[in-house]
Amino acid sequence: MKKTALVAFTLLISCLFSSCAKESGTQSIVEDNIDRHGYETLIWSDEFNDAELNDEYWSHQLGTGSQYGLDGWGNQEAEYYKENNAVIRDGKLIITAKKESCGGKNYTSSRITTAGKISTTYGRIEAMISLPEVEGMWPAFWMLPESTTPYGGWASSGEIDIMEARGRVTDMTSAALHYGGVNQDVYKSSSHVLRDKEESISSYHVYAVEWEEDEFRFYVDDDEFMKVKKGVWFSKLDMDNENAPFDVDFHIILNLAVGGHFDGFREPGDDFTECEMKVEYVRIYKK
Repeated sequence: MKKTALVAFTLLISCLFSSCAKESGTQSIVEDNIDRHGYETLIWSDEFNDAELNDEYWSHQLGTGSQYGLDGWGNQEAEYYKENNAVIRDGKLIITAKKESCGGKNYTSSRITTAGKISTTYGRIEAMISLPEVEGMWPAFWMLPESTTPYGGWASSGEIDIMEARGRVTDMTSAALHYGGVNQDVYKSSSHVLRDKEESISSYHVYAVEWEEDEFRFYVDDDEFMKVKKGVWFSKLDMDNENAPFDVDFHIILNLAVGGHFDGFREPGDDFTECEMKVEYVRIYKK
């Protein structure tokens, strides 16, 4: 764990002992059914109890991605990311996608990251999230490496998609693991259909990955729906290291994209004005 994460851990312990951890009916109902499989040591969390987004944990990624040479964030997304589209309200992080013109795009939203602040190698990374049931929405909870130096650029350096969803598909989410070569994406992915037909992605669910040296396991609530074992993933820039690229620190990203290739470039209907992705918490556990 990086120094920044250790600092965050100290802050968290202080918070826990001062009883600032949030208690909510929604949270307790969902968590009553969660088996964390021995991952019980909480080393970092953001419970979103502050008045504003904690800048010791999070940074905003703004614009269209063009500053990184990736207009549309490499996915032909249709939104412009703004800071004020992510707020803390009622003990939750609220990311709002809106129909409004900005920077040459027809929509705005937010994307936040713990890059350079909070990162981990291995552990259980989870978040409790409510997703919008709106066509054209692409919410995501995912991870990228702190540095591409060891294994080169994407996708040789890896990507861990803990949760992605298509807003029009109200009973299903997915996860994916990306690796391979620079601009040579290889991946494993799987979808999860909610067990309870009365439930939907707009209900709160716990999305998690248990990342170990020799295995990834992906969950929605207490349902494991994808497992990827070592020997499947690889980095073409270091074929001699069977753990590459998933043996280095990764940070967390939360965003609500609009459009993009994930759902065939669909965008919201003409009557769309705005919708929300709501996050109760984000946590990192170790055994």
